[in-house]
Amino acid sequence: MKKIILSGLAVAATLVLAACGGSKAATTEEDKEITVAVQLESSKDILEIAQKEAEKEGYTINIMEVSDNVAYNDAVQHEEADANFAQHEPFMNMFNQEKDAELVAVQPIYYFAGGFYSKNYNHVEDLPERAKVGIPSDPTNEGRALAILNAKGVIHLKEGVGFDGTVADIVENPKNLAFESVDLLNLAKAYEEKDIAMVFCYPAYLKPIDLTTKDAILLENEESSKHYALQLVTRKTEKDSEKINVLKKAMTTEKVAEYIKKSSEGANVPAF
Repeated sequence: MKKIILSGLAVAATLVLAACGGSKAATTEEDKEITVAVQLESSKDILEIAQKEAEKEGYTINIMEVSDNVAYNDAVQHEEADANFAQHEPFMNMFNQEKDAELVAVQPIYYFAGGFYSKNYNHVEDLPERAKVGIPSDPTNEGRALAILNAKGVIHLKEGVGFDGTVADIVENPKNLAFESVDLLNLAKAYEEKDIAMVFCYPAYLKPIDLTTKDAILLENEESSKHYALQLVTRKTEKDSEKINVLKKAMTTEKVAEYIKKSSEGANVPAF
């Protein structure tokens, strides 16, 4: 399987391919390749399993590895990748609004519970007055984190905000918790910081610090988790293409479902 690292050379590579696209053989081969941008190691592993299924249809899955939460959407929007597998639908919708893009979620693959973790406290009731709490800095994940605290009665949000709440929507904060915005990719690191009493995090980011959802002092319920299922995303114009249909089929096999459950020790749940 081919693996691609996204970089400034992507545009140049595209131009070279275009210049060499005169032969019928080259065009046919390119049409049988599906490039998928990923950011998580687990997403890459799932695509490697899906590759065998795609081969039955005569397709090859190329993995484009990126290192941040913007590049995988940029790659699809600018047609450097056919799809990505790295986000939930609310995050994709935020990207569409900000970049005037037309990405669509075409297949939920798995969901997982977001939760709060603390190095020094076993129960949220133990948090001291004015304790510092780390939450994601992007709006969709901030809303998810605050919705958990609201559901558990730690804070109360303005009525009707649902998953779209912000710190400004907090109407009751009994412990006067201080919220600190942290980039999603740095939340696990924030867990180690002495001045942060509790931090929001996801299972995929907990492995480097040897934590699982069993260590959470607050955990999202299943219905909320389903709202944030990790999705296969593509461009609106490609959602019904043969490539995407092959990819959807390849990523929703029993082998993929088994991997999702076993590799995460039950933290991740197949959504198909």
